[in-house]
Order: sequence, then structure tokens, then C-alpha cells
Amino acid sequence: MLFYVGLEEVIFSKHELLSESPDELIIISGYLGPAPIERLSELKDISVTVIGGMYQNGIDARLLNSLQRIEKNNKNLSIKYTNQEIHSKIYIWKRKNRILAALIGSANFSSNGLRTDYRESLADVTRDTFRPLQDYYNFIISQSTITPQIKKSQEVIDIALTTPQPNQPNILVKKYSYDIPLYSVEKGNKIIKPSSGLNWGRARLTSNAHVAEGDAYIRLPKEILKTNTPLIKPFDSSYQLNSSGKRKRNSDPIELIWDDGIIMEASLEGSQEYNGENYPKQLASYKRKAPIIDGKKVSKKSILGRYLRKRLKIDVDEQITMSTLNQYGRDTITLSLISDGIYYADFSVKK
Repeated sequence: MLFYVGLEEVIFSKHELLSESPDELIIISGYLGPAPIERLSELKDISVTVIGGMYQNGIDARLLNSLQRIEKNNKNLSIKYTNQEIHSKIYIWKRKNRILAALIGSANFSSNGLRTDYRESLADVTRDTFRPLQDYYNFIISQSTITPQIKKSQEVIDIALTTPQPNQPNILVKKYSYDIPLYSVEKGNKIIKPSSGLNWGRARLTSNAHVAEGDAYIRLPKEILKTNTPLIKPFDSSYQLNSSGKRKRNSDPIELIWDDGIIMEASLEGSQEYNGENYPKQLASYKRKAPIIDGKKVSKKSILGRYLRKRLKIDVDEQITMSTLNQYGRDTITLSLISDGIYYADFSVKK
């Protein structure tokens, strides 16, 4: 069978459809994303081995730190990295070392690889391929290590204005970065609008806006696009999201690794034009299902707002003002590109 929509759910539910319950899952992927790897904790009775195949020239220290933290918190998880380039994407379910089923295709084990319907695909492997597939896995595991090389010299590109935080070690120097303001400028003054951006959820209090408590987004200023770097890429104008040939909405799935270690699924949304191309205009949180807090479902778009408000130490519905940010000690978030679809977000304050 061929799969090209809902790939993440296909992978996380496959074990329930097999005639025997697997005790092992092997994931071989060129690139890795922390969000789906963190989700592997849902597979309680399955030992999981994840192998990243495209980090021979070094892995970003922030990504490695995040993956190691996830691995430490999941006793059933082992993460390895190949010593030679492996671009394959393979998912294998086994029981007592015998292959029960496998998927192979183009989807990396990352939010960007699994959440973009129609762009990537996975197909069931036929039983007559199980033996060579086992041989291929044996080769890959023989070429793997638990201690990958770290990128010791990440290219520094000054895109107007980002300076590394003084408390960060040199190894964490940013590769495409930008200090995104959490405010607007009107008549030379910094302001935070009362019902958009960080205060988006408050629009429901003054109008019939279809927003929920805590909803928030971060506006992506056009100045980022003018830097002409890959930090924020344009939407693929040729990409078709469904069989009718129309894109349902402008949205690219990403993962955020925050400076405090929090991993957040997010998306680059909306549309703004620059140099004849459409780019996302805002960053918002994402979740497969509505999250539950204190037994109550809350908005997916409020994950970002609730997180930032927790760091600001204010209530979920309290209006954020410049005074709020000044008291916290910072009015920007530094967004840095780690790899395709994976970003590091820094909202730390120098002590």
C-alpha cells in the first residue's frame, strides 16, 4: 500500500494493524526532528532504534543536545548516527528479531518530512524484500555510532543584527539568525497591539474574532526576507496539496527547540509577497490534537502564547505590553536555522 497523507499517524499506528505485536521499531532517516522522536515515548512496549544518516560533517550542537535529552527520558529509545552518508528513509517493525512489516519512501522522521501531505510518501515493503532489508540494516548498524561529530565551525552570517548571546558557548554560534521583534513600531514608538500578535487571543474580548484564550503568533517582518538567506524560505509555488491542484492554506511545518529545552511543533503561516514570491508572514504553534490542560481542551494556537506567558510570569489572558517585556528583560526572540524545518528559538535573558 502507498501512503502520502497523514504519514506521522501511519507510522505511529502501524503496530496496531499487524497480526503480531511488535517488540521493536527501527527508524532509518537521513535527517531527524526532535518532535516526532519525543513522541516515541507513546510506544510503551516497543524498543525503538533511531538512526540519523546525514550527519557525517557534524550535527548541530543544539539539535544533538535536544535529542540526547529526549533519549535520556525514554528508556526504550536508542539514537545512533551513521559514519557514512545514508539518505534512506526506512521504518521496520520486528518481533523477536523477525521483520513483521516495513515502510520505505521519501519521508524523513521530522515534522517537515511527515506533516506535508502529498509531498512525501511511504510504501509497504513486500515480504520477499525482508531478507535484503535485514542485510541492509545490518550494514547500517555496523556503520553507526552513538557519538556523532559536532559542527565545531558553523558558518556565521551577519544578517542585520544578530549578536550571539554572551552566555552561549562558541559551539552554539548561529548560522542564519534574526532577532525577531515582538512589537511593532508606530510613529517611532515600540508598541504591542492589544488584539494581535502576542495578544491575538484577546481579540475575542472586543470582537467576534474566532480565536481562543491564549492564542498568539509571532509576526515575521519583511526585513528578514530582505537579508536573502535561507532562514525563511518562500512557499513552493508548484506544490499541490490535494488532487484538485489547489493548496488548502499557506503553511509549512517546522519544529522549534527553545533555549530552555522545550520542543514545540509549529508552522510558518499566512502569506506576504517579496520579490514576486510568497513567504510566510507569521509563526504559530501546532499540535495534531487539541492539547488538554487541567482536563480541558485548549486551542492549538495557544501553545505558543501559553508558553511565552509562562516565561513572562503573567496570566493566560493578561494583556502583554512593552512594560511586560521590559520587566522581563527582552523584547525579541532570536530565531536560528539548525536544518531544514528545525529552528532554535532563544528568549533567554542575560543574568
